[in-house]
Amino acid sequence: MITLNTVSIIVPCYNNQDTIIETLESILQQTHQNIELIVVNDGSKDYSKNVIEDFISKNTNEKIIFINQENQGPSKARNNGAKIATGMYLVFIDADDLINPNYIAKCLVVYEKNNTLNIVYSEVELFDAEKGKWELDEFKLPHFLFYNCIPIFAMIKTSVFNELGGFDEHLSFTEDWELWIRIVKDYGGVYKIPEILFYYRKRLNKSSLSDNMDINSNAEKSRAYIYYKHYEFYSNYKMDLISLYYCYDNLKHFQKYKGKYYSIWYKKLFYGLKKYIRK
Repeated sequence: MITLNTVSIIVPCYNNQDTIIETLESILQQTHQNIELIVVNDGSKDYSKNVIEDFISKNTNEKIIFINQENQGPSKARNNGAKIATGMYLVFIDADDLINPNYIAKCLVVYEKNNTLNIVYSEVELFDAEKGKWELDEFKLPHFLFYNCIPIFAMIKTSVFNELGGFDEHLSFTEDWELWIRIVKDYGGVYKIPEILFYYRKRLNKSSLSDNMDINSNAEKSRAYIYYKHYEFYSNYKMDLISLYYCYDNLKHFQKYKGKYYSIWYKKLFYGLKKYIRK
């Protein structure tokens, strides 16, 4: 049963024994106290399970639910946590990031002022291996269909998440972007709080979830999957393969590393399709 004004925060964990306690503590320090914390240990091979269980035993006054499962990937871990969530809103936080004590409260204020919104998030600051503000691009269609500018920690409505079927479990990379696309397409309503309320860790040992992905293969396949899954939505904005291939030249955002990275995967997608058609 969904509980009004309760926020369910879901933390998937895979080999995060060194950082997850800091993450959980930042969640329990929220000024908005009506929080349900769901931690999903996704078959960690380190001591994450023991660390989490010890943390829960020391915080018996808090509402913390623990799911321990075999490794099934981030999308499945998040979906499994969401299945038992009772909050009116959902927030997904990776087990090495931190949130400002006012993050949940300020997101709720935004929703109270405009209930037509469906994705609310904030500015982000990097810490650990990299420091400084993460310069997120402003949400704007159709640019959003070319690259994601909404981080995983956005607050969304549980009802919308459930109606859309949650994260696509075929994806283990950019699964948040694919979910945002479905929300934008079917519901709309995106707002970024112009204040740093979230802290994204760039790991010194390159062990964060994003650092572990094979950028040249997994990311490329994921984005191709997203394009074909939402082909009609892309087409509505005249974003066919040829326009996608060339549009990075016209975006200032890609003059540095983004231009090089995105041009690679669109080129491969484009030429791969041409090769396939010629057969």
